[in-house]
Amino acid sequence: MASAAYSDAPQLCVKDNFDNSTVTGHSLGAAMASVCAGYISALQYFSPDKIKLVTYGQPRVGDLAYATYIDQTIPYAYRVVHAFDMVPHVPLYGDNIGAIQNYTHHKSEVWYENDMVLGKPYVECDQNEGKNCSDQLEKLGLLDTNVLDHLWYFNVLADYAYFGCKRN
Repeated sequence: MASAAYSDAPQLCVKDNFDNSTVTGHSLGAAMASVCAGYISALQYFSPDKIKLVTYGQPRVGDLAYATYIDQTIPYAYRVVHAFDMVPHVPLYGDNIGAIQNYTHHKSEVWYENDMVLGKPYVECDQNEGKNCSDQLEKLGLLDTNVLDHLWYFNVLADYAYFGCKRN
């Protein structure tokens, strides 16, 4: 399979060896996962009902058209946000940067306004930029972000970018 992934036809690796696709990532990896899930569907590697997109600390990736595309194409899409993680709030909602206008999140957000220990409550917002999830802080001008909330998800420190993945 590895040779197919690095060949001119990676779809051979994907289509013939898996019956579904779970795409995930943290931070920039989360943004890439969002784009990847859209491509997997658009290129028909899997039908949309076989794609699961779950991201952690995802920044805004595109405009309303992009968010709508993901909303309509990937029915199982969740963005998990830890309390005051600042990355999901950049670029600011509605910002215009270069060719992309009005940055907007796709749905659905799962917001933990706590330490994310097993069993702690969360809020799920099944719309873009849900006012009952982490965006309420940004829209009210109360966004007091915390870099540690970006680095800690479910009591795991995201230090693999610096130290690599732990191997057995």
